[in-house]
Amino acid sequence: MVNSELQPEASVNVSTSAGGRTDSKNGVGGRKRRLVLFQMVMLAAVLGLVWYGFGRYVLAPVQSSAVPQYVGSLRLASHVEGTEALTEINRLHGTSISLQNAFIAEYKAEYGGDHLTVWAGNAGSDPAAADLISRMVKGIERGGTGFTNLRQVKVAGHDVWQADGVGGNFFFYKSSETGDRVIWLTIEGSDSVSLLESAVRVF
Repeated sequence: MVNSELQPEASVNVSTSAGGRTDSKNGVGGRKRRLVLFQMVMLAAVLGLVWYGFGRYVLAPVQSSAVPQYVGSLRLASHVEGTEALTEINRLHGTSISLQNAFIAEYKAEYGGDHLTVWAGNAGSDPAAADLISRMVKGIERGGTGFTNLRQVKVAGHDVWQADGVGGNFFFYKSSETGDRVIWLTIEGSDSVSLLESAVRVF
């Protein structure tokens, strides 16, 4: 009789003990799951930062120091460089010009109005740039280019060639900042003199 009465108590004790172990296991398991989840979140954050840095500094296009963001009050609206710019310059001239590098930059006023296009080409040396300027002068003087009334003016202490044509005021010169660079400017707006001075100082 004693044994039969004690057996249920033993069963209850065993059952209670097993429940405690289960609760303990559940608690440990929950902590492990939370730890794994935290580690996954941290890993995702680190990978996100790495990907952002890769995209920002590796995949993003490099800002060229040769193309300033502003000329006077005008802001850079678009530009092309390298092979694309060289192809466009050769297309407009209808022949291949010996340039080592080039860029084309377009500047606009914030609310419309003045507009500036800069065509810049590196001839490779100071004499080569001077020779290109000479050929441009002779070509306009021969006629048939769409430009007339060629004359030389002084702008911000630099010698600049000016020509009349359709669609703006046209200027070209050898850059004093970079001796082998030839600059062509197309200026549209009411204050072309001020904008020309700003462009010559920048380029």
